[in-house]
Amino acid sequence: MSAPSERLIERALALIVEGEVAPGEAAQRARMALSQWRNRSPQHAAALLEARHRWDALGGMADDLRAHFDTPAAGMAAAAAAATSARAPQRRKLLLSIAGLVAGGLVAGRGVQWYWQQPVFHSAYGTRTAQMLKVTLPDGIADASGSQLDIAPQSAIEVTLYRQRRIVEMARGEVRFEVAHDKQRPFLVHTRGAIIEVVGTVFTVRDRGGPITVGVEQGHVRVQVQATRQHGETPTVQVVDLRAGELVEVQDGHADTVRQADARALSAWRDGWLVFDNTPLGDALAVVNSYRTRPIVSADARIDAMRLSGRFRTNDSVGLVEVLPTILPVTTVPRPDGSVELQAR
Repeated sequence: MSAPSERLIERALALIVEGEVAPGEAAQRARMALSQWRNRSPQHAAALLEARHRWDALGGMADDLRAHFDTPAAGMAAAAAAATSARAPQRRKLLLSIAGLVAGGLVAGRGVQWYWQQPVFHSAYGTRTAQMLKVTLPDGIADASGSQLDIAPQSAIEVTLYRQRRIVEMARGEVRFEVAHDKQRPFLVHTRGAIIEVVGTVFTVRDRGGPITVGVEQGHVRVQVQATRQHGETPTVQVVDLRAGELVEVQDGHADTVRQADARALSAWRDGWLVFDNTPLGDALAVVNSYRTRPIVSADARIDAMRLSGRFRTNDSVGLVEVLPTILPVTTVPRPDGSVELQAR
């Protein structure tokens, strides 16, 4: 894939800035827009990654620019441009991008000073097939333990901690979050279809390509879903509050009805189990395949729509293949590459 264009990178920078410095609901809308913008194409995702890298690289320049925060936008742009001549060439492109945003009036006022602060922690985590990972974040207060993340196989996330907030960008997979309580730093999980906000709680988020599932074991989370819209329509945000023992699925810009559920079953993989409760077979297979080097596949929408309930060992997908024809109207056909195809019977 070719490098992202400067136009896309500058658009990502603009959305990042707006999401941090705009007041109240405007900032939330900007963050939702950034999440949706990122998922439009691989080029958009790459542009966002480059925009963040450029911003992180600015760290040492923050003091130079803060002195100009109270000057008019044009003066700020000139100051930023002048700063580039005194710094390493690799920062020139970044500062010119920021100067363009400043000159355009997007960044102005004392409130931006906080935005220019560098994140205090950033890390990316990814797991392979059948691999699980336990992570403790450095966000505990005083001697308290930090947030605990249990990451399921074939998952990918990025964590960035700021002094005022904690953000997880979840690209795919499943993660159980046990969030360290800190009311001064909200904990936000950004997915491709929703933002989940908490202060301190235990919950699981699953995104295997179908509906995004959020289940709460303890505490209270708020799920914000920006509805899909046609050209020219005003974006609307659906807000769903979840408490212990509640679960919701988000798909196509809409959150389904909240239902009572054993949210612990959603993260039963931590103890070696996969639990399905009237789950569409296509969604269940996406979970099962994260533990298999050769997937179980189906090319039939009717099969994907069949419902699966049961409790299965994560390390015994062979047993699942054997039992499927006894509980659903399907047959299993082994392929030469070791994968298994499901066919309707």
